[in-house]
Amino acid sequence: MRHPNIVLFLTDDHGAWAGGFAGNHELHTPMLDQLAREGQSFANAFTPCPVCSPARACVLTGQTPSQIGIHDWLEEAESDIANYDWLAGQPTLFDLLKAHGYATALCGKWHLGRSHLPPAGADYHFGLPGWQGSHNQEYTYVRNGERVTLTGNKSRFITDHALDFLSQAPHDRPFFLNVGYIATHSPYGRRHHDPAQTARYMDAAFVDIPPYEPHPWVKNEDGPGDAPTEESLRERYIGYYAAVSEIDQNVQRIVEHLHALGRLDDTLIVYTSDHGCAQGHHGFWGKGNSTRPLNMYETSLRVPLIWRGPGIRGGQRWTQCVNHYDTFQTLSDLTGLAPDPATPRPGASYAPLLEGRLHEDWDDTLIGEYGDLRMVRTPQWKLVWRYPDGPHDLFNLVDDPGETRNLAEDPAHEETKRTLKAQIDAFYARYSREGTSGLRVKQLHRHNVDAEAWRDGRREGRGLQVYDTL
Repeated sequence: MRHPNIVLFLTDDHGAWAGGFAGNHELHTPMLDQLAREGQSFANAFTPCPVCSPARACVLTGQTPSQIGIHDWLEEAESDIANYDWLAGQPTLFDLLKAHGYATALCGKWHLGRSHLPPAGADYHFGLPGWQGSHNQEYTYVRNGERVTLTGNKSRFITDHALDFLSQAPHDRPFFLNVGYIATHSPYGRRHHDPAQTARYMDAAFVDIPPYEPHPWVKNEDGPGDAPTEESLRERYIGYYAAVSEIDQNVQRIVEHLHALGRLDDTLIVYTSDHGCAQGHHGFWGKGNSTRPLNMYETSLRVPLIWRGPGIRGGQRWTQCVNHYDTFQTLSDLTGLAPDPATPRPGASYAPLLEGRLHEDWDDTLIGEYGDLRMVRTPQWKLVWRYPDGPHDLFNLVDDPGETRNLAEDPAHEETKRTLKAQIDAFYARYSREGTSGLRVKQLHRHNVDAEAWRDGRREGRGLQVYDTL
């Protein structure tokens, strides 16, 4: 089927470990579990960048942050940042699929600039302008260019409008719907989430979260020297688990609506997240910007990835390493898109896997970046190279899957470091542009940046970002 409908769930901060489909013993995710049983899931899916905006750009464009020039989350509370089109001139899945005859919609998070306007290529838009805020509150959304203030649960409102688009979608052409839930993003705690969902976890043991031991690089959002208490830990865990179940419940609403419309069997459903999320794993909460220096730990990089739809054989959980670049190429492959070959894109289609055919020559090497930090990951090794002069990380993922022993300064592994560093250099020699390379990004804290500095960075295409946790 060359023109399937597509529903792409791109959730914010949903860690790969957080779901029954991933082996979590306590999380209630019946819909995602069902999609994984009826379709296929990936045990080793990754983001190329462990923070919101650049990760989303990777999914939607198939290009690297060093090609696009977005290197950190965009502080949309700053008007200079919020009002700039950070993807100007970069075709996204919206543009490509609309040109291919698709009706297109975004419901939920965008976080790539101008969130108050429909993205280029989107026919229908229900979005979160400016700072996305908490999860149950009065909030002014934008619906097809008009401001609308609603009070209540954001996941529910995002889903309501996704259902509205699906009800309107023409039957004589395919549709593309991107749903961006934010419930698994901070703030955490039971007061921020649906009481019916938090009630599920009041007595949970949270056996799938390791005991908390603060990381020496942790950026403690409670203030210097403030250590979390047992009570505050449980609050975070209850809120996060409730958020995952809330999302699952809303995914179910969309799947059931597709079934009622008679369109479920001709729709590709893809569920993933922009990046991973730690809830005390490694001794921090959040993702790549939750430590100083920034990190590329597995928990920050790993994302859930589930596919269900026409031509996809059910019940398989693949172990091949894939990332967002590959997902872009796979969607292009399955829909017959032909992105401009003059633009280098690093991904490869894993469509053969979805069709139940082993991809024998698949390369499990992954390369990523976060500002002036770059990483290469092979089945055995991970090298994290912080420019210009470290500190660097080298982990043996076979002997030390928890990434607890940094071998970067061990003379016995100098040759391994050189080989891996050469892989990073060769990759970015092809998939980077001088004016937008992450190696040109200055690490600035938002409280020390004036508006002129933001504008100057923007004009030069460097995308000056802030390394701070929201």
